[in-house]
Amino acid sequence: MEFRLKDMEPVIREVLNSDGTFCLYPKGTSMLPLIWEKRDYIRLGKAPEQLKRMDIILYQRENGAYVLHRILKVNKDEYILCGDNQLALEYGIKREQVIGVVTAIGRKGKERSIKAPEFRIYEMIWGNLFIRKIYFFVFKHRYIRWL
Repeated sequence: MEFRLKDMEPVIREVLNSDGTFCLYPKGTSMLPLIWEKRDYIRLGKAPEQLKRMDIILYQRENGAYVLHRILKVNKDEYILCGDNQLALEYGIKREQVIGVVTAIGRKGKERSIKAPEFRIYEMIWGNLFIRKIYFFVFKHRYIRWL
């Protein structure tokens, strides 16, 4: 049975505000090659007051869409975000739009903390938009499921 995120948002917020965690199976391709639809799930935790560069957050756009993207820059009153499978930056995301932060990724029956060494190495490389742009030019958005 599938649930719409819109219908689950109050429950998700309640669980996270109670210091719980919530697992979701994301849809879409914006976080490739890290998170694959129909294979991986994410574990959300309550977002700390001070989000930081490279955090992956679930947020709601002003148009109502729910999005999972990575923070590339933290400004005084907004975040600049981008999906791992994208180059276009999204500006103007406010703290009140953030629902939760990814704390772990599960795949193949195992769950790993987002702080695991392989994820840290991935974000150091893939968080560089110049490297990502070269990869997209050379490989045309084709990925090997390597993580």
